[in-house]
Amino acid sequence: MIQRVQSIYLFLASFFYFMYWFFGYSWYEKGFSFLKEKLFNNSDLIHILLDVTTLIPLIIAIISLIAIFFFKNRSFQIKLTNLSFYLSVFMLIYSVFYFSIVLFYLINLIDSTVIEILLYASILNPFICCYLLYVAIKKMKHDDDLINSINRLR
Repeated sequence: MIQRVQSIYLFLASFFYFMYWFFGYSWYEKGFSFLKEKLFNNSDLIHILLDVTTLIPLIIAIISLIAIFFFKNRSFQIKLTNLSFYLSVFMLIYSVFYFSIVLFYLINLIDSTVIEILLYASILNPFICCYLLYVAIKKMKHDDDLINSINRLR
């Protein structure tokens, strides 16, 4: 069934990560330029890190969206959701590190209160998405256990 509650959780996580990627890219680049100058002295490794970490929220959004449509193959759906959960945990740790260094620099660049609120919301986004993906995995495993208990011989 595509209307299960875990599909809603996966869709919300996918939506939040897509918004995180779509609207936050320009601010992410501004903060990354600050990081490049202050900490890494313009190394080539930092450009690779920028490219990889820029695409991870989009990859999580796509994987979560694809996992919704594998509702008939629960084991594969659980594996896809686990992959997006582990990537989301990586993004959570990376975001904490990134914003702990760059937050005050970005706040000084912002001239609008609304954008400042959105910046704070982007800090909370990986936490919320990790929780949504965790609950989706729990619900999928519960459904899988329920189906497997019905299929047993008594």
